[in-house]
Amino acid sequence: MEAPSRWERIVLSGPQPTLWLVVAAMFVSVLPVISAQKQPANRDQLTTDQVVARMEAARLRNKQTPPFLMTREYQLFKGDESKPASEVKAQINVVPPSEHDYRIVESQGNDHGEKIVRKILDHEAQAEKTNPSPTAVTRDNYEFALEGRQMFEDANCYVLDLKPKRQEPSLINGRAWVDPDTFAIRKIEGKMAKSPSWWVKDVNLVVNFGEMGGIWTQTASHAVADVRVVGKYTVLGRVLDVQTAGTVASNIAQKKILERRRNDLPAAFLYGSAVTRR
Repeated sequence: MEAPSRWERIVLSGPQPTLWLVVAAMFVSVLPVISAQKQPANRDQLTTDQVVARMEAARLRNKQTPPFLMTREYQLFKGDESKPASEVKAQINVVPPSEHDYRIVESQGNDHGEKIVRKILDHEAQAEKTNPSPTAVTRDNYEFALEGRQMFEDANCYVLDLKPKRQEPSLINGRAWVDPDTFAIRKIEGKMAKSPSWWVKDVNLVVNFGEMGGIWTQTASHAVADVRVVGKYTVLGRVLDVQTAGTVASNIAQKKILERRRNDLPAAFLYGSAVTRR
């Protein structure tokens, strides 16, 4: 695999905020993990305030979700190359409302990929501990305007215009597609409100959400950064699997030999430390 150039090494590993911060800010901006629950009928004439209020209520329901273990895959592409320069797979333990840790389970290609992913996940974990969240799609961080309705996949979603109240890298100028039944966010598309570095001229992002393992979460993402001198970088992310603590326990219980070998080990070794915390 081609070695990174001098300029790539500066941008990817220099002391100033660089590509990892761009990508980290993009992913943290769209962190809502929501238990999808249907809302009452009579939604045709909702105002902007009513849609936003129900969306915020849906976000708060994440406090009632069970602990879960998510497997996420990242790919880093340079320019228009079709083969990724890096591929990284991570397992993320989440205990709502704020416990969040991870481990890298697989890394291939350029080692910059794993460094970027670790920065992304460290940034996510820190953002989850802040209340109110400086990155959440709520009235604390955005002005909203209801643009109308638009089909996305199988739902006639409410489309909200997002205008950040502050010019910060963790906020997005763009739009959000809100599910008409659950009022969970199904899609976010836009640009970073502020570049985190002189090196970065522009960042575009598309993130899709859906239900996996009974948890409403980010399912896929596409972030493109235009970096001075170096050029375009693309980071693709997708969730491969989501398991609640109960599902993990059930899967382990079916493996009789493994269970016999591990029945004296503490629960943290079986489920992962964050999944078993209370």
